[in-house]
Amino acid sequence: MSEDDNVPLPPAVEYVEEKPDVFWGWHDFFLFTLVTLVALGLATLTAWGLRAQFHISESRMNIVFVFGQFAAYGLAFACLKWMFRAEYDEPLLASLHWVRVQIEPIRLMVIGLGQALFIGLLGSLMRIPSGDTPMTRLLADRPTAILIAVVGVTIAPMAEELAFRGLLQPLFIRTIGVAPGILLTSFLFGAMHFEQYGAWQSVVLITLAGAGFGVMRHRTGSTKASALMHAGYNSALFILFFTQKGAAH
Repeated sequence: MSEDDNVPLPPAVEYVEEKPDVFWGWHDFFLFTLVTLVALGLATLTAWGLRAQFHISESRMNIVFVFGQFAAYGLAFACLKWMFRAEYDEPLLASLHWVRVQIEPIRLMVIGLGQALFIGLLGSLMRIPSGDTPMTRLLADRPTAILIAVVGVTIAPMAEELAFRGLLQPLFIRTIGVAPGILLTSFLFGAMHFEQYGAWQSVVLITLAGAGFGVMRHRTGSTKASALMHAGYNSALFILFFTQKGAAH
């Protein structure tokens, strides 16, 4: 027997397969979309039930609908969190890259504000119809407009960026590549707003804004970065709206 035969062997190393960065699939996205649509439907029915029960005025119903919409989004993301934990044993926010970024938050918001000004200039050249739309009707009521402005620079950017740039865009990039994935995600993001604004020009402009958010998400690797940029973009729109409305009075 040689001396080498008496040397103890090192312990076996257990190989753990590392999950890919985008571990979820299209079935998760479509299930999330279905849950969101069902939750929005239930929120709408609940709102109409509250109106019948408490005789809520039409202007105050707008506020009820806004709260109902974001309650529905909260339910949808709660279900998505459960799906990620049950199917993949992974946390939701970290998986969707809601992580810190080296760029200062105020700088990200300023970038979004600058993007809003640039897209606003493009919009002025496109002669967008100024007729009655669901969004103009909502903003015509001051308490509703204030509520929409608050959620529009806080909850809305977070929810939309987690859904589009956090969940959907990485799937598209994995499937068709970076540039097509960002553009297709941005187009769907713009198309989602068509009902609110009712003009193809608005869809084009929102698609361009979404592309900017998508590039920020891809370059920084952070959905939080694109959400802060989105919040800055929305802030510019609401500042302009309230400034014009104040000047009109």
